Amino acid sequence: MKRKITQQQLENIQIDYGMVYVNFGVDGERRIGPTRGGGEFNATATIRDIEYDGSRGKTKGMQHVDDINAMLKVTNLDTSMGELALAMPYATYAEEKITCKGTNLGVIPDSAYLENITMFAKVVGGGYKKITLYNAMAENDFVFAAVPKGEGQIAVEVYAHWDAQEDDDTANLYEIEDVASMGDDVAKPTATTVPDDTDTGVAVGSNLTATFSEDIRQTDINTNNFILIKATDGSIVPGTLTYTLATKTATFSPASNLDAETAYIWTIARVRDIAGNMMDPVAVNFTTA
Repeated sequence: MKRKITQQQLENIQIDYGMVYVNFGVDGERRIGPTRGGGEFNATATIRDIEYDGSRGKTKGMQHVDDINAMLKVTNLDTSMGELALAMPYATYAEEKITCKGTNLGVIPDSAYLENITMFAKVVGGGYKKITLYNAMAENDFVFAAVPKGEGQIAVEVYAHWDAQEDDDTANLYEIEDVASMGDDVAKPTATTVPDDTDTGVAVGSNLTATFSEDIRQTDINTNNFILIKATDGSIVPGTLTYTLATKTATFSPASNLDAETAYIWTIARVRDIAGNMMDPVAVNFTTA
């Protein structure tokens, strides 16, 4: 059947160069640039076919993802020292000088990794595709060429990295999402909790609430991001989570009464506002009556 292209399909056509930011939405945010040629995002996965007797080829349910990588390419025309240091994260940048010595050999320190690098690409409908890479660091060879009658170009290839010390498999390597605008909102949301941290004498039948300072993404209101733990043995307390949009309040209702005179820890993490700013993790320690 012949079908017409829908208006929504037309509005999703990407039409303009990418604007790239370092640490978007967190402290130290800045735009990279000026750039040339926009940006290019690549996500790759190594998929291994599990061989078995009688296989006729690639088989559903018999494929395994061994690794996933994500990378953003951008060509930078800004030769300020901070931008040059971005392209050489293994070197030492201090007092407006980049140095490289024997002490730079070995394991790259955590400080070399950016919290994120984010690209916005405009679409016909007026919004943007927002692509964010976490634990980002440049890994390509550094080339600085002074050319006659032309501008020097610094190629930067930034990779997202898994965190070996992160024991939560729900942490994102990268994100791709639609946003209406880049916006000027860079403030992280905060939460006021009941009970509060260090509260004692909390009723065993109480629900737990977190009221946010601004509108947040309702997709982030899930039991992977709101976890109640019994401190004595580390067990996770089951329950249900609801969200009241009018008051910006998330409510966790335990499946049964909590144990009396027992310490609990309620953790809240990976909650973002509408602009994509992620709140700092919260740990609420309290003791029941």
